[in-house]
Amino acid sequence: MLEDRLEVLKTLNENFNINQRELSKRTNMSLGKVNSILKEFTIDGLIDRINTNKGILYKVTENGMKVLEKSLANAKNTRLKLHEEEKKIIKQAVILAAGRVESFGKPTGMLGIEDFKLIDRTMNILKENGITKVVIVTGYESSYYEEYFKNSKNVKLVKSDKYKWTGTMHSLSLAKKYITDDFLLIENDLIFESRAIRELCESNERDCVLITNESGSGDEAFVEIRDNHLYKMSKDIHQFNRIDGEMIGLTKISYKLYKMMLEEFKDNVNPYLNYEYVLLDVGRNYNIGFVKIDDLAWGI
Repeated sequence: MLEDRLEVLKTLNENFNINQRELSKRTNMSLGKVNSILKEFTIDGLIDRINTNKGILYKVTENGMKVLEKSLANAKNTRLKLHEEEKKIIKQAVILAAGRVESFGKPTGMLGIEDFKLIDRTMNILKENGITKVVIVTGYESSYYEEYFKNSKNVKLVKSDKYKWTGTMHSLSLAKKYITDDFLLIENDLIFESRAIRELCESNERDCVLITNESGSGDEAFVEIRDNHLYKMSKDIHQFNRIDGEMIGLTKISYKLYKMMLEEFKDNVNPYLNYEYVLLDVGRNYNIGFVKIDDLAWGI
């Protein structure tokens, strides 16, 4: 009944010069039902009856507009549940390693830190958390990874020949041949505490981003959370009423959501599109959760 009332009110707002009979046709409701709803609206002050030479017409009042605005706001905040099974053990990770940092002569993951490489540290953290299959999307100086992992059975390499002219969603789409289940997505140039991976894996949310307090780096990806789901994400601080944290580049993505992201991306004409914005687009209709660690130590 509530949906019928809203449909009549929306139709009246969009079409002032219609009578009851035309309203009945446009809403696909009986004339008697439309008449009953119009009487209720008149009593409630949601519409005004206007006598014209064409007969009685109806105009939505200020109170009626408030009802429509509230309905629209509620619809925007409604998110669909994507999974029946809430938690799933993560066994796979995708590392985006195609990009180039100008000051380095090799991929970021191949940089040495004390007596190990950055990629080794990431791989060890994944292994500690039960993640045994890793896909690495390479690009810049990909031969480093090809040589380093040439004897590894659990690491699959996918090369992006267009890494100079494409964003991270293109890189992620190239990994589809090897992605078979829920996975962790990791941006290659990160150094982070091992508990970041642990808490993502242990979260009941099958689709979630890891956020922490704003770093003040000047290049933050700010995040706003509403009703316990991802609502807004941008590097432009001027777009936010409130900021709940900063996204650092660690995300848990279900296989089902990944396929939806690929579907969203297939007709894309902007080669520089990054995965987090595709995630946000899909998240306008589906629940994308979050894990927040306030005091996480991390860096790029």
